[in-house]
Amino acid sequence: MMESHKQYTGIYRTHRDMVDDGSNAVMNSHREAAAAQLDLQGLPTTKVERYKYTDAEAAFAPDYGLNLRRLAPGADPYATFKCNVPNLSTSLFFVVNDVPCAAPQSSRALLPEGVMVCTLNEAAQHHADIVERYYNRAAATDRDFRTGHDGVTLLNTMLAQDGMLIYLPEGCRLKAPIQVVNVASAKADMMSVRRIVVVAERGAKGSVLLCDHAEGEGRYLTTQVAEVYAEEGAELNVYSIEETNARTTRFSTIYVEQQANSRFSYDGIALTCGQSRNRLDVRLRGEGATAEMYGAVIADSEQRADNNIVVEHLAPKCTSDMLYKYVLGGHSTGAFAGKVYVAPGAQQTASEQTNANLCASPTARAYSQPMLEIYADDVKCNHGSTIGKLDEGALFYMRQRGIPEAEARLLLQHAFVNEVLRHVDIEHLHDRLSHLVEMRFRGELGSQCHGCRGCGKK
Repeated sequence: MMESHKQYTGIYRTHRDMVDDGSNAVMNSHREAAAAQLDLQGLPTTKVERYKYTDAEAAFAPDYGLNLRRLAPGADPYATFKCNVPNLSTSLFFVVNDVPCAAPQSSRALLPEGVMVCTLNEAAQHHADIVERYYNRAAATDRDFRTGHDGVTLLNTMLAQDGMLIYLPEGCRLKAPIQVVNVASAKADMMSVRRIVVVAERGAKGSVLLCDHAEGEGRYLTTQVAEVYAEEGAELNVYSIEETNARTTRFSTIYVEQQANSRFSYDGIALTCGQSRNRLDVRLRGEGATAEMYGAVIADSEQRADNNIVVEHLAPKCTSDMLYKYVLGGHSTGAFAGKVYVAPGAQQTASEQTNANLCASPTARAYSQPMLEIYADDVKCNHGSTIGKLDEGALFYMRQRGIPEAEARLLLQHAFVNEVLRHVDIEHLHDRLSHLVEMRFRGELGSQCHGCRGCGKK
């Protein structure tokens, strides 16, 4: 039996002083408990229900380097890196591997008074009460009585030395989205351990855009844990766009806690990836809360994308909507598991859950597992899934009208994904994503070094 977690608990215990020195007291206070629990249960294999389609134990077995000394990246990403989602007038912040980069004043110019976007180390120095209140609160309550805590989250808590805090004070209205661009860039195989805390206090409204990229020839393993809190009446939109590469293994976990009458919307778009495992856990704790989760995956070659979502309705009169669509070509694999849990007493729950998969290649594989677990009797809950191929009738109809077959396939695939894209509320982001999706289907996305301008090429 593999026990790949031991190489990381060993590094942690050997270099505990170095890990602590690069962090802060709040994060340090959670490490030993996470390490002890990780030693007890290890990393999940496919025998764990929520990892049925992704073997985390095997993914963490290779020997990746860690940046425990917190060495800053050599080049300034604000000058050398160009994200494929520009011109949105965002407040832009960069994280290279797992080191947040110092932001210029222009990145903060659009932030309203009282809004904080800073590193967790900076926040722990000046606003320790906020970090203590929210860091590892949602993640620590994640526990399954059969399998214990999530092993990947435990590893992240044990090793994360810094992260990003996005804090919207009570009543705040963001003028423009906050954009965090994560870049994997190293000359050797590298493991990055990222942490994000997003807090929208009572009545606050705003959007956060997370972009993941990878450049260079190295192999990358990324664990990212985000804890998102929407307090009473808050409205928060989170957009996640993945444009990594075939050498990237990515584990992203998002925990969401919602209070009464709050609204949380999530759009996750995977344009290019290697092995991508995305977990989203949403807890509706207050009456009248609403959660909307939309996702699209475009995969080909040997790419693997696994989305695992659990929504817990813990209070009455809450609403959730879940829609995930996959277009799979080559020898790619797409997996979806979505579960809606309705607790006793969570009456007048309304929930919709849909997963649709389009296999554009006979060698592509799709796995779908929608689930409902209901302990209340006054509810409206539906779920469904489909796995199929392009409509040959529609394809024939378009070809009869002079549209070349390749173009007809592209149009049908784009229309299939567009049902997810239309839920993107930011107009410029929607238009840009629609263009990137078209480029992806044409095979033009990722075929060049779009991200880096360091060589002077455009």
